[in-house]
Amino acid sequence: MDSDSESCKAGGTSSKDILEPDVLLLSGQSVLSEASPLTSAYQINGDIRSITKKHSSVVFERVEGTAGTSQKQQLFYLAHPTNAQYRTDIPAKYYVTSVVPEMVGNIRLEVSKARFQKASFKAILSPKKTAADELLFDEGAQHLLFDIQPNWKGSDCYKWTNFTAKQVAIEEKEDDRYKLSVTSMSQELRDALVATWLLRLWHDMAESRQAKRECSLKLLLPSNPDSVC
Repeated sequence: MDSDSESCKAGGTSSKDILEPDVLLLSGQSVLSEASPLTSAYQINGDIRSITKKHSSVVFERVEGTAGTSQKQQLFYLAHPTNAQYRTDIPAKYYVTSVVPEMVGNIRLEVSKARFQKASFKAILSPKKTAADELLFDEGAQHLLFDIQPNWKGSDCYKWTNFTAKQVAIEEKEDDRYKLSVTSMSQELRDALVATWLLRLWHDMAESRQAKRECSLKLLLPSNPDSVC
């Protein structure tokens, strides 16, 4: 294996108190574990990879149990508000809000892109905030949760680190296969990591040239006054 491929592999240490390392795959509206590919680990209720955008938010759920006896628990809402690029009344163009107070809090995605380079991202956490709060983000208490950097120019590989600069995941795309290799961590942090990963993928699709071209065409048609581009 060459050095570039090797650098795209996430490592981790095991512990009885935290989840083991895993490889997660996006399949339609489900996130599957490579160890148990027949059972969803997480689900969303909208196709974030679709060019034709039909929603401004999706529900993110954890799936527990086997295929025959699985139970779903709503954890987060992933949001990309309608006409976000033109609005000043929203907290961010892309963000995650917690359904229940047991989650880490609300997360907004900061995007930076140098000319001729791939975008990098920062997931900024407002701890213990939820979707029910009138003020979704607290500037005085927010801090970095994840730093997401492309591993090298022109690749579809991103390195995820936490606020201490420790690697927590490696994200890859192979053809149309989206993969997230995650290290050992708590369930709470794993939930937030996967939700933020899906939000980042949503950003890539919604901000793609093809999606923007489709959106522009819809806005020009009188039959589409409620376009959610």
